[in-house]
Amino acid sequence: MKAIDRIKRYGLKKYIKVCLHKEPTPELIKKYKEKYGDKIPLEKPERYQVTLWNVTMEDERTGEVVELKSLQSKLHKEHNLERDINEVERRAQARLGGSNWSLVDAEYRGRKFYWIKTDKEKGEEEPRKIIPREQIKEIAEGLKMAGLTPEEIGRAIKEILK
Repeated sequence: MKAIDRIKRYGLKKYIKVCLHKEPTPELIKKYKEKYGDKIPLEKPERYQVTLWNVTMEDERTGEVVELKSLQSKLHKEHNLERDINEVERRAQARLGGSNWSLVDAEYRGRKFYWIKTDKEKGEEEPRKIIPREQIKEIAEGLKMAGLTPEEIGRAIKEILK
């Protein structure tokens, strides 16, 4: 693993202590901020994860069976398969266009991890929102189906991302 990846995952102060076996002095912190940019985290960022699933859905009315691949759960700190299956089922129903679709089979494909920097020095304790592109696309399609104009959709998505 490269130094920048370790710094992003564990924070600059922890990297200096563990990997360089030194105390994190202001001069050393300044040196690494100049080398890797100001956006590197000083403290350990919060770790979030999404789970990936392949699901098979069946329409209760017609009996049609559809297989969807690579559906993601929402970002969470802790691992909970039951909650993730419920989220993926709702996401698949939204993609297929109704609650008449029921889950037949779900195949777990693994987890993706995200390290989200929290700005503790600025007093902001909550991590910034990360909304996957797929979810933004689904929101935009829903707003379009609701009859909003493109300008109103743009304003609504801008408000969501704040």
